Amino acid sequence: MYIVVDGDGVTVHEADNLKALSVRTNQALTAGALGSLGEPSADGAHVWLNVDALRAAARATLSSDQRETWVSGFDGMIAYATSKGWTDTHGRVRAHVEPLS
Repeated sequence: MYIVVDGDGVTVHEADNLKALSVRTNQALTAGALGSLGEPSADGAHVWLNVDALRAAARATLSSDQRETWVSGFDGMIAYATSKGWTDTHGRVRAHVEPLS
């Protein structure tokens, strides 16, 4: 799954791909650029995404028959991220920032 931040706003893509998580953009991410989804980290190479907001935004891109099984897969992705130290105590998961191609 990846999130695009561009002149059109913030959109979730490939929500069914739960093997990767990134934010793609060609602009500097400032506070507020991600809206309720999260905020850039101090290093600029990562963002902290609000897990609940990400779950809701990604789930909304799926068809109704995909949603039930997707939730358990999403929870598994977050559990894996937690095991790697990529989550925090504020309910956020860390994602890499990549150039938008």
